[in-house]
Amino acid sequence: MTTARARTTTALLTGLTTAAYYAVPDVTSTRATRRWLKAACLAAGAAVAVPDARQAWTELHEARRRRTAGEATNFDGTALDGIPVATENLAQSVLDDVGGGPAPSAAARMVVRGVVVVVALAGSVAVTVAFERWVFRRGEARAAAGVRLAHTRTGLVLGALTAASALIPDSAERR
Repeated sequence: MTTARARTTTALLTGLTTAAYYAVPDVTSTRATRRWLKAACLAAGAAVAVPDARQAWTELHEARRRRTAGEATNFDGTALDGIPVATENLAQSVLDDVGGGPAPSAAARMVVRGVVVVVALAGSVAVTVAFERWVFRRGEARAAAGVRLAHTRTGLVLGALTAASALIPDSAERR
């Protein structure tokens, strides 16, 4: 579990890197420089996320170890009550809809799970790219209309939203 100070620091740094990322077009007008500055913002954001990612990886590894040992529990230690992972549920429901024959093999379940993950990832990337383009076009239109620091204003709003969402405690921490 993270302390309140660590959570607040992470939230502030995440908000600052988000605001800086979206404010980059106000700093430079060349595409190449924008790309480098945005890459630097992404690297800074990734560096901020490393401690939380490491903790999540450790919890996932521990949960797998317990599951293979026969004690199925959530990350917070409560019993799973035999509920499989969400992707397994989705993959199984897809396989159930396909045919009412014999139970699908492990390989078929793995293929369906893989397809579900790839489709979800592709959808996530498509939505993210569409949002990024919309935000940039909106900032450019506002800048053309004479609004000073049009991209920075949007960046500050998105940075504040990111910081606020990072302050929301996990379900395990709310107990």
